[in-house]
Amino acid sequence: MESIWQLINEWEIQLLVLLSFIIQVFLFFTGSLRRCSKNGLLRGTIWIAYLGADVVAVYALGFLSRQEDAIMENGTLRRTHPLAFFWAPFLLIHLGGQDTITSFAIEDNNLWLRHLLNLVVEVTLALYVFWKSTIWRDVQLLVPGIFVFVAGIIKYGERTMALRYGNLYNSRSADSSFFNEKTPQMGPYDGYYGFICFALLWASGIRMLFARRMTDDIDSQFERPARMNALFFFDEYATNTLDHSQLVKLLDVELGIIMYDDLYTKAPLLRKRSGIILRCISQVSAIVSLVLFSITSKKQANRYGRADIVITYILFTGGFLLEVCAMIMMLASPWTWAWLEAEGYRRLASISKFLLSSKVFGLPETRLLWSGTMGQYSLLSYIGFNEQVNLSQRVMSMIRKMAGALGIGGAKNLFWVSKLLDTKSEVVDDKITELLVEEIRHFTHGGQRQWPHLGPFLKETVTLRTDFVTTISLLHLMTEIHLSEVSASTSGDIGGDSAALANVCRKLSNYMFYLVVAHPASASLLLVAASSPESAIEKVRENLLAVLRSSKDDTLHAASVEIRKLVELPLTERYEETLEELKNMWLRLLIYAAGKSRPEEHAAQLAKGGELITFVWLLMAHYKLGDCGSQRIDLTQARGNDPDIPPLALRAFNL
Repeated sequence: MESIWQLINEWEIQLLVLLSFIIQVFLFFTGSLRRCSKNGLLRGTIWIAYLGADVVAVYALGFLSRQEDAIMENGTLRRTHPLAFFWAPFLLIHLGGQDTITSFAIEDNNLWLRHLLNLVVEVTLALYVFWKSTIWRDVQLLVPGIFVFVAGIIKYGERTMALRYGNLYNSRSADSSFFNEKTPQMGPYDGYYGFICFALLWASGIRMLFARRMTDDIDSQFERPARMNALFFFDEYATNTLDHSQLVKLLDVELGIIMYDDLYTKAPLLRKRSGIILRCISQVSAIVSLVLFSITSKKQANRYGRADIVITYILFTGGFLLEVCAMIMMLASPWTWAWLEAEGYRRLASISKFLLSSKVFGLPETRLLWSGTMGQYSLLSYIGFNEQVNLSQRVMSMIRKMAGALGIGGAKNLFWVSKLLDTKSEVVDDKITELLVEEIRHFTHGGQRQWPHLGPFLKETVTLRTDFVTTISLLHLMTEIHLSEVSASTSGDIGGDSAALANVCRKLSNYMFYLVVAHPASASLLLVAASSPESAIEKVRENLLAVLRSSKDDTLHAASVEIRKLVELPLTERYEETLEELKNMWLRLLIYAAGKSRPEEHAAQLAKGGELITFVWLLMAHYKLGDCGSQRIDLTQARGNDPDIPPLALRAFNL
C-alpha cells in the first residue's frame, strides 16, 4: 500500500495535468448537449466537470508553485520531472475553457469581474512557476514555453470576455460584431436558411427583449432599413403566411442559435474581428511551440524522460485537435455562413452551409434546439394517486408509508420529495404548438372566447381575488374531475378527436400546475406565482382529503358531488364542446402567465433544456403582446381596475 501511495505522489502532477485535459475534452463534446436536454444526470455530470476543471487546474498550478524544496524519495520534482514546469501554461489554456461552454448558469456571466481577477492571479502564479523552474536556463525549452504562455493567456482572456459579453445587461455586448448585419437577402420564404437570416438580423433585438426592454424601445434602436427587414416584416408576412410549424422553427432558431450561443458559449467573441485575430495568434503560437518542442525533445530525450515527453505531446496534439474541431464548428456557424454568403465567397459559403446542415458538427433543420418537452405534475400525484406506476412513484409510495409510520407522513412535509419523484415530462407535439400559435393570433385581433359551459365555475374561481396558484389548482382539479366523468360516462370509449382533445387538456393542465407549483424556478420565472406554493395548494389538498376514497376516480366523483353543492360544474352530455372550452381556457392561462413572466429567467432556462412558456413569451413579444409589448394581458375584467394597467390591456377572460 505504501508503494502505491508513493507512486501516486511521484506521478501526482502528471495525473493532475492529464485529468485537467480529459475534463476539457469532455466539456468540449458535451457542453452544448444541455441546450436540448433536461436529463438531470447529464446536467449534473457537466456541472461537476465545469466546476472540477477550474479546481484541478488551479490545484495543479499550486502544486507546481511549492515544489522547489519538496523532497521525494528520488529527489526533487525538478530533477525527476523537469518538464512538469513546462505544463504550467497548458493549465492556463485549460482554465480558458472550451468554445462550447463558458458559463454553466446565467449567473456566471454576472461574475465576469471575478473571473478577470482570477485571470490576473492565475497568470501571475503560472509566471511564478515558470520563473522558479530551470527553464530560464534552458533556452531550447524557454522559447516554446513563451509561445504556450501567449496561447494560454489569450485563451483565458477569451473566457473572461465571453462571460462579459454574456451578461444580459452589458451595454457593450456583441452587437458590434464583425458579422453584424452581414446577412444575405433571404427571408422565411427561403425556408430554414431564410429563418436563420431573419434571426441573425433580429439578433440584437432578441437580446434586448431578454434584457427587459420594451418592444417599442427596441423599434427605436433599429435604423429604418433594419426595422423594415425585421420587425415590420414579421408583422406583415409572418402573421398571414407562415404556418405554426414554421413559426415554431423560427423561434427555435432565435432561442437556440442566437440567445443560447450568446449567453453560454464563446460565439459572440468569435464574431468580433479582434476575437478572430486573437484566436489566430493563439493557434499559431501553439503550433510554433509544438514545432520547437519537437526539435528540443529529440535532442534531449534522455534528459526529460519518455513518459513526460509523451504527456507533453498529448497536451499539444490533443489541444490542436480540439482547436481543429472548434474551427470546424465555427465554420459551421450560421453567422459564418451568412457572412460568407453576403460577401460573395460562394465556394466557402457552400462548405459552411454543408457543415451547417451536417448532423455531426452543424444544426440541421430537423434537429430541435431545445428539449422539446413540457413538465407534468398533478395534484393527484401530490396526494398519492398515480395513474402509471414507475420506479420513482414506487419509491415515493414507500417514502409515504415510512413517513406515515414515523408520524411525519403529511403531504406538506413530503412536498419537495413529491416534486422530485412525481414530476414527469411529455413531448410538446405539433398539435399543442399549433393551438398556441392560433390562440396568440386570435389575441392579436382582439378576439374573445365565450364560456357557455365553464362560465359559472370560471366566475367563481378566476374572478376571485385569490392568488394565481390557488386559481390554477382549482381549475386543475376541475379539469381532472371533468375528464374522469367524461371517461366514466363513455366507458372510456371517446371518439378519436375527442380523445386527442382530452389528452391536450390534461397535458396543458398538468403543465400549468407544474409551472406554478413544481417548477424549480416558478417563483422567479412567473410574476404571478406565489413564493411559497406549498401553502397555496395546501387548502385545496385539505378540502380534497375530506372526500378521500380508495381510488382516484371515486375520490374525484366525491369531490364533484361536494363542489356541485357550491357551484355549477360542466356536464358530460356535451363533452365535445366542454373539452374545447377547457382547451381554450388552459391556452389562455398559459399565454397570460407567459405575458407576466420575467425575461431574464427565460434566458436562464435556455441552459436547462428550455421551456414551452419561453416559446410562448417570445412569440407574444414578436406580436407585441404581454408586459414587454404595447398590449398587456390581464386575467379578467374584474382585475382590470389596477391604475398601472393601461386601457389597451387585453383580457384573457371576459367574464
